[in-house]
Amino acid sequence: MGKTIRLSSEDAVQVWLLHWSGMYQHEIAAHFGVNQGRVSEVLNGHRHPGSEQSARMVA
Repeated sequence: MGKTIRLSSEDAVQVWLLHWSGMYQHEIAAHFGVNQGRVSEVLNGHRHPGSEQSARMVA
């Protein structure tokens, strides 16, 4: 079986910033080398809750 790649908290902040810049979820997933579902989990608040607020502070 393949190794599962997880997004870190810092990655999750970057996911939000890339999403707001207009990148599609599949493009963000390719950028991090993860499945699109991992990106979706971040954007839907299922993983790394609070990352959206952290990204807003950076933006």
